[in-house]
Amino acid sequence: MIDYNCACLVDIKDNKLLLVRVRDNEKFYLPGGKIEKDEELKPALIRELKEELDVDIHAENLIYLYDVIGDAYPDNKQQVKLNCFKSNKPFNDISAHGEITEIKYIDLEDYDKMAPAVIKLIEKKLRRSKIV
Repeated sequence: MIDYNCACLVDIKDNKLLLVRVRDNEKFYLPGGKIEKDEELKPALIRELKEELDVDIHAENLIYLYDVIGDAYPDNKQQVKLNCFKSNKPFNDISAHGEITEIKYIDLEDYDKMAPAVIKLIEKKLRRSKIV
């Protein structure tokens, strides 16, 4: 059973994945967040990226990649579905807003810093699709 349904951005530069950290959580996860009731995926991601990173992305620039279901973080007794998108338009000016306390491009091998569903994304999707 999926407890959290999220729209997320996958942005990779130089074999590093853009990740965010919330409040005092130890692990990082993908930018984006929970999809509200009756909200579609792209509008949810656009809203979340504006709230978290102060980034304006238009729906036509978002490309759906795939979804991944994995353990939620920090409550690994629940499941999260990550609906993953990439942007075909680069963005450079990002800053932490709202609940985000840190933004980093983290090496794709640095699993100890990543939430479980992000690790599953890398292992099951990114490596198989030859994105990394």
